[in-house]
Amino acid sequence: MGFYWIWLGVAIIFAIIEFCTVTFFGLWMAIAALVPAVISYYFPELAVITQLLTWTFSSLICAFIWIKWIRSKPAEHIETVLIGNEGVLADAIKPGQIGTLLLSRPIQGKQEWPCCSDMPLPRQTRVVATAIMDNGIVKVQSSELLKNGVN
Repeated sequence: MGFYWIWLGVAIIFAIIEFCTVTFFGLWMAIAALVPAVISYYFPELAVITQLLTWTFSSLICAFIWIKWIRSKPAEHIETVLIGNEGVLADAIKPGQIGTLLLSRPIQGKQEWPCCSDMPLPRQTRVVATAIMDNGIVKVQSSELLKNGVN
């Protein structure tokens, strides 16, 4: 008996998980569940353990592709995407001190970025990324100051 409908259900569950998150990991696992679905559709006599091994193997391949894809972006692409994003400071920071910027959506798989500012900013301040320094630290400025036209 073919279990392709169960694998389709697994793919749908992972797709729903992906809609609730923004990591793209659920999408890759849904794609991986489609592999044993197609195989079990064409070969319904295939053992369940073989289907599970197929899903495990395709999940590992999809996870490997996902990790390679998400880490393969050059730094200049990260800079163009990161600059202008608004986030919240996890810690209060002073000039010359490194803090943590929390973004609402991940960029290159990261929601937390090291940051600095030219002026003291309290914890939970809404900030905007204005530049990325050579050492990978994001320079931030209060979004209120930017709205008021202060650079």
